[in-house]
Amino acid sequence: MNVIAEKSWSFVLFDDGEGWVMTVLIGGVVEVDVCVRLSNSEMEWIRADLARAETLAEGVKSNRANFAEREIRPPVWPPKN
Repeated sequence: MNVIAEKSWSFVLFDDGEGWVMTVLIGGVVEVDVCVRLSNSEMEWIRADLARAETLAEGVKSNRANFAEREIRPPVWPPKN
């Protein structure tokens, strides 16, 4: 797995060999990890500007239901090196 972008205590975006996956930490009363497989258009959008990964992570946090069909359960994180 290759990490593409990350922000501590927020999200990690990585390539799992089958495509790009974003795992987002959603805080609140209970912390929850939400893991979503990105679409081709999302990957191209982020490739154009890696800073957009944070924008997408915020979108996952605020509109989790919009990503439900692509959610990976249980959430995955890339292994630490």
